[in-house]
Amino acid sequence: MICKLRKRQGLWKRVYRSGLVPIFLTILVLGYGYYCMHDVVKTTYTINTQKNIREEGYRIAFISDLHFRTTMNETTLEQYCREIEMEHPDFVVLCGDIVDEQTNLLDLQKVFQTLSTIQSDYGVFFVYGNHDRASYNPKADFTPEQLTQILEQNGIHILQEENYSITEDFTIIGREDWYTRDSTITAKQLLTNVDTTNFLLLLDHQPRNLSENAAAGYDLQLSGHTHGGQIWPVGLITDLLGFGEMNYGYRKIDNFQVIVSCGLGGWGYPIRTGYHSEYVIIDIQKDPPVS
Repeated sequence: MICKLRKRQGLWKRVYRSGLVPIFLTILVLGYGYYCMHDVVKTTYTINTQKNIREEGYRIAFISDLHFRTTMNETTLEQYCREIEMEHPDFVVLCGDIVDEQTNLLDLQKVFQTLSTIQSDYGVFFVYGNHDRASYNPKADFTPEQLTQILEQNGIHILQEENYSITEDFTIIGREDWYTRDSTITAKQLLTNVDTTNFLLLLDHQPRNLSENAAAGYDLQLSGHTHGGQIWPVGLITDLLGFGEMNYGYRKIDNFQVIVSCGLGGWGYPIRTGYHSEYVIIDIQKDPPVS
């Protein structure tokens, strides 16, 4: 018995010294990360409101941080668009970083042409992220002007510090990305000419100034940008050290609610170990009357 135990201990020592253990663990983590990035899931939320919205409520399809084509081509994107379409959204929101510095002009055309085909009652709405205009690459294959032109050609509504009322009781407000917007324009100022009895949906690529947005009177904010940390434990560390206001998921501040998506894709490399890639379906429902 003692002899067998010594042989096993010797075997484990040889395996350990060979360096196979860290190699195996690295392969395991990379494989899991590749799976999480490419296994796109549907995430659902139900938002209740005291606002007097229509009885049937609203359904939103929410996409952010695709970074086309880091993780998928147009054929795969088309498949997800058809999945989203089967959810029968009232409208679609693209909350920034749909493309980035590595996207070429042809892919820029393909991605927005594909996303614009998602059938909905009120169309597709877009706000800029920090990567969409390829600001970090002076040799990018497209210009910000070409991006804007392609969005408009595909009938996608661009919201930059402006609002759009889709019905008499629902208004969408879109912000410029935090890195490039005029810091003197407050969330409250954007509501100057808005009927605040409407349900107020704020689209902002980065989940910042949440307390300010809550105080301004918004009902729901949708954001991306964080990728849920993308590689664990980045998200956990940023939460613990207070580097970001919110990394992923849902939060409620009084009557103000926030949803942050980890994104349909990822930036830089096709691996994520924090959360699965996702598209988000949100149902907004009116609170039942108090009896």
